[in-house]
Order: sequence, then C-alpha cells, then structure tokens
Amino acid sequence: MAKIVIIGGGVIGSGLAWNLAKGGAAADVVVVEPDPTYEFAATPRAFGGIRYVQGLRENLLMSLYGRDIYSDFSNTVDTGEDPVELGFHECGYIFLGQSKHTAEFEANHRMLVENGADVELLDRAGLEKLMPSFNFNETDWGLHSPHDSRIDPHAALQGFRRAAVRLRTNYLKDRVVDIEDDGKITKRVRLESGEALDCDIVVNAANCWAPDVCAMVGMKIPVEPVRRQTFFFDIQEEIETFPGIRDHTGISIRPDGAGFVTGRTAAGRDAGFNWELDHREFDDDLWPMMAHRSKCFEAVKYKGGWVGHYDQNRLDANPILGHWVGGLENFIIAAGFSGHGLQHAPAVTLSLAELILHGECRSFDLSAFSYQRIIDNTPIPDSGPTP
Repeated sequence: MAKIVIIGGGVIGSGLAWNLAKGGAAADVVVVEPDPTYEFAATPRAFGGIRYVQGLRENLLMSLYGRDIYSDFSNTVDTGEDPVELGFHECGYIFLGQSKHTAEFEANHRMLVENGADVELLDRAGLEKLMPSFNFNETDWGLHSPHDSRIDPHAALQGFRRAAVRLRTNYLKDRVVDIEDDGKITKRVRLESGEALDCDIVVNAANCWAPDVCAMVGMKIPVEPVRRQTFFFDIQEEIETFPGIRDHTGISIRPDGAGFVTGRTAAGRDAGFNWELDHREFDDDLWPMMAHRSKCFEAVKYKGGWVGHYDQNRLDANPILGHWVGGLENFIIAAGFSGHGLQHAPAVTLSLAELILHGECRSFDLSAFSYQRIIDNTPIPDSGPTP
C-alpha cells in the first residue's frame, strides 16, 4: 500500500516527494509521472526567474526562501556524488508602471522592504540613469530588484527528483486514469497500466493537467492551461547591461546568454494546449513594443523560441494549496501557480510536507491559498505590479 500518492512528478511533485522523504516518509510515497523525460512539462519550458517583486507578502516570503535554496542548491538539496548545477545567476528585475500605478507601487515597495527584500522605487529620472538607452516617456515608476536571479528550470526539476530517488522514493512511469472514493476519502488510484494503488493521501500536483485529475473526484477548480511563448533574439547595436524588464504592457525582456529573450504574460489569454510556436507574435506584437522602448531593438535577428503553458488560475492568478475544503478529506491540491511554480516550489513543498506529516503548515502560512476562496468566489486581494 502506498500511503501517499503524488500525481505529477514535476517541480512541485518532486519537491514534495523530497521533503516528505527528508521527513522519513520515503517508503510511504509513490510519485506517478507519465513522462520522465518531461518533454511537455511546464517547468523545463519556464522562464526561470526567481524574483522578489511580488504583490503579496506570502509570495515574497516564499520567493526569499526559494532564492536561499536555489542559490546553494548543491548543499541544500543532496543529489549525491554528482551535484546538479542550476546556473544560478543574479540578473535583477525591474517592473515598470505609469502614474496611475503610483499608489500601488508605493504601497508595494513599502511591503517588500519591510519584509526583507532589497528593492528600490525609481522615478523616471532614476530609470533613465539606470538604463540610458531606453525610452521612459510613458513610464513614471520602476520597482528595481537588483538581486533577483534566474536558474535552469529543468536542472532544478531533475535535482529535486534525483534527491527524492536518492532517499528511495518510488517513481512510477504511468498515468492516473481514475480515483476511487467512498464519498468521504479517496481509497484507490487506478493507473493506465491496470495497476491500482490503495492510498491514505492523494496529492494532485499535475500542473496544467490538474483540472483533469480534479474531475476524477468531482472537484472543480478555475485552472486552465494557457500558452506562453518565449522568443530568443539578438541585436546589432551595443546596449548597456540591464535587468530583466516587466513592462506595464505585459511584455518582458531579459538578457540571456549571448542574446535576449522576450515574451508576454499569459494572463487573459485563451485557454487550451497549443504547442505551435507562432513567430507572428514576435514580428507583429513584441518587436514593435521593444523598438519603442529602445532604439537598440529596432534591428534584431530572430533566432527562434519555445512554447510553454501556465496552469493559470482564472480567479486570482495564485495557487490553490492544501486540503479540498468541503470535499474528500484526504485529497490535497497544489495547482494554479500561474507562472510562479518554480520560484515558490521550495517553500510550498516544504509546507505541504509538514501538513501531511504533522497536520499543519509550520514554515509558511498557506491559508490565503486555501480552496475556500474558490468556494466563496473571493479572489485574494493583490494590488502589486506583477501581472
């Protein structure tokens, strides 16, 4: 009997498996993951940013912890004799806003600084000094977080998985096709192979496929897969080193290796899986906005891109975490991260492991992300600048 079945072996599922194994429960855990190559998983296709500029105190605290784990990954996550290299690199981020965002930016800056983030609020003159090659005529404020960083998302996922396996956690290459219950608790997980796993706890960490898993037990969540395209390009002109930019238009631009990457937030986009890279978004949408932001982007060389998907929570773009309130008592949800899964995985999975092993989250308060707000149709108030 597998006491704890984790559905989905991505960064959340594997991070949770590792934390449970550290707590002595490795023998009780089975992770069901249909594709150990993670070809279509969200994590390997993520942008890889670890950033402090968050609209919620809870998210900031989780980002601070995530940085602590990822910046010293080979020591904090024991993967054995062959350490996993994440390519941790401080790149900084800056979020841009207009005069209509003044109150929100000022309040957000106070919250971030009061809770330990090294973030500065820049006016237009400060922005022009920091990034002289850029046009800020339509921008009034910037929240600059110089110590924000980026990592290799796929390496982080593999690191958590290897650390869990090293502690003898069992991974099954299989797919969940049904979950049986008695009206109060889940009893059994049925797999595509024909195998059935009796269980005490089921954790849905299936990311973009989480709604399908929820449907097996009659749980409804406002989570949908939403495509996010990322494009890689180079420029002809020289430009100063600049932090990753998140514009008030939703566009993001960041130096990456020998070139640059750009994309646009998934919020508000059509739902559904679409794996086709559409370069027209770069040509018709992103490139003109970049060229308006800086003349250095007027002449670019497009080099390709990739497609990923957010498990977008349509209610408030924050995750749904913890027990299914009002539903099966032993069914736990961890989905709807809306692009924050990688950076918050260390904190979320630590806290969920505590919930499973000790009956409560001890390290981080996840109560704001409860399913109760889904029942009540009450979004988490979040006036921060993050889209």
